[in-house]
This record gives sequence, structure tokens and C-alpha cells, in this order.
Amino acid sequence: EVYPHLCGRRRENHFVKTTLSTLDQDLNPDLPVISSLMYCESSVLGHAATEAAEWSMVSLLCWTDPTTTSRLGFESQSVLLRGKSLSVICGALTWLCHHEERERHTLSSICNSLIDAKNQLNKAGGDDWLNQQTEEVKITQQLKEVQSQLDKIKLRDEKLETLKRNHVSKTQEKQFLKQSSSVKNELSEETSSNEPYEDIDIILEDCDVENNDDFDSDKEQEEDEESLGTKIFFCSRTHSQLSQFVGEVQRSPYGSDIRLVSLASRQNYCINKSVQKLKSVTLVNERCLDMQRAKKSRPTTCDVDGKTVKKSKCLTGCPYFQPRAVERLRDDVLTEVQDVEQLVAKGQHLSACPYYGSRAAIKDAQVVVVPYNTLLHKSTREACGINLCGNVLIIDEAHNLLDTISHIHSSELTGHQLTHSHSQLTQYRDRFHSRFGANTLLHLNQVIFIIGGKPGCNPIESSHKGVDTKLYTLTDFVLSAEIDNLNIYKLLRFCQKSKIAQKLRGYTERYQPSVNINPPSTVQRKETGIRAFLKEISSKNNINTLPSEQDSAHPAYTETISANPLLSVLSFLESLTNHSEDGRIVCSRQTTVGKGSVKFLLLNPAAHFSDVVKEARLLSLSLNMWHNELFLPKNVLNELMTKMFLQRSVIVAGGTMQPLEEFKEQLFLSAGADSSRIVEFSCGHVIPPENILPMAVTVGPSGKQLDFSYQARNSLAMLNELGRLLINVCNIVPAGIVCFFPSYEYEKLVFQHLERSGTIAKVALKKRIFREPKKASNVDEVLSEYSTTINGSKCTQDKNSCNGALLFSVVGGKLSEGLNFSDDLGRCVILVGLPYPNIKSPELQEKINYLNTKKPGSGKLHYENLCMKAVNQSIGRAVRHKDDYSTVLLLDQRYSQPHIQAALPSWIRPSVQTQVKFGPMLGQLVKFFSSRKAHQSSPP
Repeated sequence: EVYPHLCGRRRENHFVKTTLSTLDQDLNPDLPVISSLMYCESSVLGHAATEAAEWSMVSLLCWTDPTTTSRLGFESQSVLLRGKSLSVICGALTWLCHHEERERHTLSSICNSLIDAKNQLNKAGGDDWLNQQTEEVKITQQLKEVQSQLDKIKLRDEKLETLKRNHVSKTQEKQFLKQSSSVKNELSEETSSNEPYEDIDIILEDCDVENNDDFDSDKEQEEDEESLGTKIFFCSRTHSQLSQFVGEVQRSPYGSDIRLVSLASRQNYCINKSVQKLKSVTLVNERCLDMQRAKKSRPTTCDVDGKTVKKSKCLTGCPYFQPRAVERLRDDVLTEVQDVEQLVAKGQHLSACPYYGSRAAIKDAQVVVVPYNTLLHKSTREACGINLCGNVLIIDEAHNLLDTISHIHSSELTGHQLTHSHSQLTQYRDRFHSRFGANTLLHLNQVIFIIGGKPGCNPIESSHKGVDTKLYTLTDFVLSAEIDNLNIYKLLRFCQKSKIAQKLRGYTERYQPSVNINPPSTVQRKETGIRAFLKEISSKNNINTLPSEQDSAHPAYTETISANPLLSVLSFLESLTNHSEDGRIVCSRQTTVGKGSVKFLLLNPAAHFSDVVKEARLLSLSLNMWHNELFLPKNVLNELMTKMFLQRSVIVAGGTMQPLEEFKEQLFLSAGADSSRIVEFSCGHVIPPENILPMAVTVGPSGKQLDFSYQARNSLAMLNELGRLLINVCNIVPAGIVCFFPSYEYEKLVFQHLERSGTIAKVALKKRIFREPKKASNVDEVLSEYSTTINGSKCTQDKNSCNGALLFSVVGGKLSEGLNFSDDLGRCVILVGLPYPNIKSPELQEKINYLNTKKPGSGKLHYENLCMKAVNQSIGRAVRHKDDYSTVLLLDQRYSQPHIQAALPSWIRPSVQTQVKFGPMLGQLVKFFSSRKAHQSSPP
């Protein structure tokens, strides 16, 4: 009834609802009967697969055994986004709604039980009045705490109810918009003020770096206003995937009742046009913080001579960061489910900042939608006010989770950034050194020392010739760079508390004309620090070559310094605080210092995921402590605690997560999780076996064995064989074909060869050819034309004319993940070869060696999995719903090997056919599409 276009036959839907409700009651009598609304998608997804999928969601979330620890779960379903999302949404939100009701009821029961216990204690009397009074005080204190929690919940409910009633008040909205407009105009006038700054705002102040307590009044206030109730944090990789999820929530039965907030970066949420012009995320963040700190006028200050410094209006001030406006937007977020785009539009309408409006709504939200990079990075997570303790975390599209964690916590620093930041800091210190305190000057000099190098070093200066790459442990790097005698932790605290990066940026903006890289000094000084190390990483056996005329001339280098390279330096220094065995430093030396780089490579993702795993368990430990102290009869206590304090979970969901063993080993077990806490579940695809035809093609049209390994794939024989194969396939397969290549370079090589040989012209007679663009901004245009061509070809009756399109794509590229080639957009998926990563890469070799030291053979398994996960993702782009059909051609003789086929998705593995001759393969293609055409033309 809620989804009439999805439910299909009412009888099928009723069957699933009855089975699941009975299953719930049989396994756990205390579990409430789940509403049939959450199963309305079932007839679309299929029976057994969907039944198991949605039951697994409920069992992971609604674990009611208080003796068990928190659960860490896997969800692996190769189904369409809508089906998978609805399984997650409906299961989780149903549990959350029941949990909140159960929490209120249980708190009331505890309160009543404590009152009864207190009354019985008073009636009992007795001679031991001291113990009686002690117990009565304990009960009174516990009763006060429980009653306080109940009062907070009631107060929150009343507040939210008031917000909903006032949500549609148009008169109030008009008055508010009028006030917002006047405030905006007033601040815009201040923004246009051209009065000069004083330097007082860019001078470093003394700060206590010995004290590691990060006291912050704002944080203290946030702790006082701690959020109530359990939240569900839904995390995915991209903003588009999160927007799709929010759209599914809006269409679900909970769309009008749930309180959902979408978090995003300032770059996604900012509506200030002057800030939107900044292309870098870092610059947007800095400008936003600068505008927040700006005031209408500064207090009276004195210079070093004691003279009063003239006040001036600030040059900045965001008209959208006003308390009343942000609060109004926050209330709007809590009363209506909105995605990022909708919230931005609402913020523009109310002249309120969407970024801070969404953050203010976290406290009262039930579901928080957040991207990977925000949730998986601890400092970013804490800055956004996200507390995972006792909450449910759902990580969607988790097949890339290991790589994402490694990428987020890795950092790279170029020679240009080192040189620029050194020049900025040196000139900043020289200009204001007389106004710094002794400790501030000491720490500033230490930061300059760590960056190292000669004053005024030119980025195009030769780095002793030669190009190479070396890897170091963190300990070896710190020793080789001669910075082992400095306390990096203390320096990072100094940089954080003094806000040196922001003040240095203010200095460079104010005095930008005079801040340039100067030619290198003629005075030779001993070089130290990271930049000096970057020039000296060559081995003793390096052959020195004579400098060319271009190198010895040292042309004047007058490039203006980039906005804030110090942030990259600080990010790299923070990486040096990791455990020495968890990462490596990759030093890449190029022909000049500026082109060189140092990069921190994270080898152990579990080191940064362990916080998430531990926080999921933290609640159960604290509740068990309260369990032991609560003054109630044991049988009453166990019953109440079982009903109220359900275990929390980390749910890892994905469509193509297999193989899973490496995932569990690197992510959960390495993070210290007990294997008994891991619940694994996987279900098949919704499509029937006759709708998919996967074939491992080992030979080409001329009978040559297909070998697209790195050593053989560039041969003329393989290129010509591939061209002939594409011509034959395009003559048979209707509509759209997507062909995946291992890399952009190989795709370019193949296309150029096919164009020269005339194959492209022959293919174009049947299919219009498209190529995946390298720029993300061009992807939508290519996909639109691809779709238009296919849809237009269906209207053509001429068999000799173009009947579709062929799209050349790249495994791991922009079209291999997150995009759906359903129906006619992907009637055939072709994979050319196996996309193994470059085994000669120093980073990959180090990762393999690291894994082998942890567990013999795991390095090779990791290398195989990198390839097969990319293959599985590409295969999953087609066949997106139960009525869809497609073929999959795996072009390489290696696909016939059992261990390769064993790594394919479980839903496709039983159907794989190994074709050792080309003729029968074409026959299977013709038969498959003929049968599907006949099936579509037959009456239902």
C-alpha cells in the first residue's frame, strides 16, 4: 500500500511478511512484530534472499542478550541500490522506533521499581538504621538520575512537537526573512569596508604546550548539552550515494516522522559567493573560520611602545552565520528530511549557513548521514560533534573501506610546499620576532628547523641529480632527517593552540607582494630537516653528473607562494606520530627539489578503525557497571536491562564485498575485535539464473589464445584479436555494451590501434563509440549522450543501421563504481584482461611485505584481491533489478583458472561458462538474446 509500484502481487508480499514476523517471534519472543511496511519491497527483491537480508539487519541491531558483547556485522547483497538501501533503512529505522519506545517504558518501569523499593525499605524498619539510611540515600540518588533522564526525554519530545507545529507558519517565516535580509545588507556593507587591519590579529600568542588538556569552552558547552537517545550513523563513500540514500528515506514510510540530518563539507554547503570562488577545500575551511572570528570592531589594543592602536571594522564577516538564522535552519532540518542540495536551497532561502545548521541539528537527530572522510577520521569526527559510543554505525559501499581508511590517513608533501612554507615562516618570524614571547619564538624556530633547508632555497634547484624512490620506517626517517631530538607531539600542540597556519595565511594575504621565493643564497650553510633529507636520499653509489647550463644558471624564481602550504606540512608531521610499524615514508626524489615529495603510507588501516570498534563496545561496558550498582531485585533488573539496553553494532554493508577473509582480518581482527562478535551474512542476486550469461572467453576469432597479461597485451596479435572480437560481439548484442580496460593508458593504446587498423570504422556501423573521460566534469555529458544514442536506436527499424553504443571504460575509473548500466545501457559487459596493479610499485611491495610479516601468504592474497574486487565492481554495473538481463564476457585465458573463478561474486559463479572455442561462444550469445527477446514478447 505504501509502494504500490514496487509491491507486485499482494500474495507474495503477505507471504514474506508472515514468514518474517513468525521468525522474529520464534527466535526472540520479546521482539515486537515488525511492521509489514518494511517488507513492501520484498516482492521486487525476491523471497529467500530478501527475507534473509532484512532479518539479518534486525538480528544485528536488536540483539537482546545482555551477556553478549556488541556486534560487528557484515551485510553483503548484490542487489540494486533501491533494494539494498530499503533493506537497511527499514530494518534500522523500525528497530530505532521500537527502541525509543522501549527506552521510555523501561525508564518509567525502573523509576516505579525504585519508588517501590524505597517504600518497602521504609516499611521494613529494623534496628540497623545506619545501613537502612545508606541504602535509602543510594535509591534516592538513582531515582533522581533516572527521573532526570526521563525529564530530558519528555522535554525533547515537547520541543520537537512544538517545532513541527510551528514548521508551516508562513507569517513568522516572512518576518524572519525580512530580518535576515536587513542583517545581510548590514554585514555586506561591513564586508566592503576598506579600512586597514592591524597586525595584532596575525601575531602568535603564547600558549601552554606542556598542558595536554585541550580545554575549550565550546566543547564544554557541547558536553553539557549532550544528545539524548540512540542514533544511527549512515556512512557512504560519495555525496551522490548519500543523496540517493536520503531519497530512499524520503520515499519510505518513515519519511515524514524521522529526524535525519545530512553532514557534508564546507565546500558542499557554503552559500557565501565570495567563499565559493575558492577552489581548494582547505582554503574554503580557512576562509570560513576567519570570517567566524571576525567581529564588528576589535577591542582597544596597544603596540610594543604602549601606544593605543586604532580600532577598525573587520574586512570580513559572513552574513549567513547568524545565531537566529542558523537556529531556524536547524529547526527546519529536524522537521523535514532533506538531502544536501535541498538543505543548501533552504539555507539560501533563509539566509542561514547550511554547514552550521546541519551540525547544530546532530544533537536531536535520529539518523545522521555522513561521508567516509568525516566519520573515519577521528579529529574530523570529533570536530563535527559525532559521538559513536552507544550508537549504531552503518557503513555502506564498504568494499573500498580498507583503501579509503588508508587514503584518508596518508599524507603527501611536495618539495614546492616545503620550500614555500619555509620561506613564509622565515619571513613571518623575521618581521614579528620582537613581538613574540620566548617560548613562542622557540617553537617557531623548531618548526622552521624541521622543515629545513637553506633560507631562500629555490624549488627548481637541482637535487644532486638522479631520480629514485626509497622507503623508510618512521623511526629511520626521523633519524635520517635529524629531527629525532624534537618533540613532534609538543610542536603539533603548539601549532594547533596558536593557530599558526591561519595566522600565517593572514600574513601572506596581507603582505603578498613581498612574499616571494628568492634565488638561493650564495652563502653555503649546513642543511637540516625534511627538505635537506629530500635532497640527500640518494645512495652512496649514485653517479654524479655535471650540471647543465640550465641548472647552473639559477634563473630568478619569482613565483608567488601558494595560499597555505603549512597545512600540508602539519598534516605530514601528524603522520609521523603513528606507530612506527603501521606506516612507511616514501621518498621520491626528482630532478629538482620542487618536484620531489615525501609521502606517509598507512599500512595498517585497523590502527585507525580500532576507535570505531572500541566505541561500539564502550556502551555495553558502562551499562554493565550500572547494572551491577542499580538497587533492584536481580530478576527485575535483568528483565528491565534486557528490554532497554540493546547491544550496539557496526554494520558493514556492500554489494560486492567478496572475498571477505582479508577484509575481516585487516579491519576487525587486527583492530582487536573478538571473532565471536563478527556476524557475517551474504545473500544472492535477485535475478533468475536465465537472465545472466557470464563466459570466460579463452580464444579469439582466429583461434589465438587470449593473453592480456602485462607482457603480452601490447602485441599486434592481441590487439588485432581484440578488434575482431569486438566486431563480432557488436553484430550480435543489442543496445549498449560497456568494455572495461585495465588502465587509461591501455585503453588509449587499444583505441589508437583500432582506429588505425579500420576496426573502429567497422564497429561504428553498428555501435556509436564513446570513451570514458579523464575529467570528472565531463562524465555526465558522456553518459547522457550514451543513453540518448541507445534510446534513439530502439526507434529505428532498419537492421543495417546503428543499433546502440559501445562505451570504452576503465576498471577502477569513474564509470566502474557507483553508476548503473541497467537494462539497455548494459546488455553486455566486457572485461579485457585482469586489472592487476603494478607489482613493481614500491608502495604495493611494502604493503605486501608488511602483510606477509603479519601472516604468511596474506600479501599474495591481498594482491589477488585488489584485482578481483575491481573485476567484481565492474561486473556489478549491469543487471540492476529482477527483470534485467545481461551477458558478461571475461576476455583472458586466466579467467578459466579455478582460483580466479572462485573469487567472482557468489551470485554469478555457478553460471560461469568457460569457452575454449570462439564459435560456440558466439552461438551462446545469439541463443541468449533470442530467448530473452522471445520471453519479452510472450504474454505474462
